Amino acid sequence: MARAYTPSFLAQRLMQQALNWIFPSNDEPCPVCSRPIPPELAEPRPGKRDAMGRLCAFCQQNLALVPIRVQTVRLRAAGRPMFVASALVYDHFVRTLIRAYKYDRVVEIAPFFASALAATLGAHPPADVVVPVPTAPDRLRMRGYDHVLLVASSFARAEGLPCARALARLGASGHTRSQTAKDRSRRLRELAGQFVAVAPGDIRGRRVLLVDDVMTTGATLATCAHVLYEAGARAVHAVVIARVE
Repeated sequence: MARAYTPSFLAQRLMQQALNWIFPSNDEPCPVCSRPIPPELAEPRPGKRDAMGRLCAFCQQNLALVPIRVQTVRLRAAGRPMFVASALVYDHFVRTLIRAYKYDRVVEIAPFFASALAATLGAHPPADVVVPVPTAPDRLRMRGYDHVLLVASSFARAEGLPCARALARLGASGHTRSQTAKDRSRRLRELAGQFVAVAPGDIRGRRVLLVDDVMTTGATLATCAHVLYEAGARAVHAVVIARVE
């Protein structure tokens, strides 16, 4: 499976750690709320895989108190029912947390989101393979990592399922305005032809569980499901970190 990080992202991370060691800086701001974090608390610790070392004490407490509230909606994809389970309420803190993860390189939050997805077990039909919704190439180059793949692979490992990068997204993202401002039919038209199956052997005859970060209209999930069905998937359902209501 392709790596979730680009070489440039890893190189920048190593360079930043080296510079922080050689030239200790002032308090680092919390990437979620911008409160200052003392350098000794902001330094990543060996083997530490959660976000605690990069969040302030207030956000650490808020993260521990984030309620898991599984909700399920039913969509239609390729003329078939598709169940989508969400794990978190899309409130202000969760929205800020997801933005920090996607845009501020706080990749340590990925295991937390994966553990939240694990709470959806039983809220969707059984699956044989996990497939992440692919990130647009321009977004991948800009961020340096595939944020959905990171969560999907961690979630799949915890559930004992294979994670297959069976879809690819063509071209640029084209996101010039908020997706919540667009209706489902418009989004479906915009997404037509943007996704292709790249590893049909990984999903043919299997029950697929799509993973994405946030669902707005559901058009992206429906489009991906349509492509997977055309590639031979037996069934397609989905889980998302949060759903915009």
